[in-house]
Amino acid sequence: MTTNLQEVLPKAGLVYSEKGNLSEVLCKPKIMPLKSITLERLEEMEKAAAALFQRQQDEQAQFGGGR
Repeated sequence: MTTNLQEVLPKAGLVYSEKGNLSEVLCKPKIMPLKSITLERLEEMEKAAAALFQRQQDEQAQFGGGR
């Protein structure tokens, strides 16, 4: 893959020149979590709330549900 680059010289300011081979840089692949930490925390909070709700429902059913 060869690419010809045309030089552009500014009329004012600094000129920076870098000569060398332009090529792709390959990085080591990163392992991404399937679920984010925030999503896991939300799921834990939902499970805790559902368990609390179920426990309260069971207690009301056990004591007759009267107030």
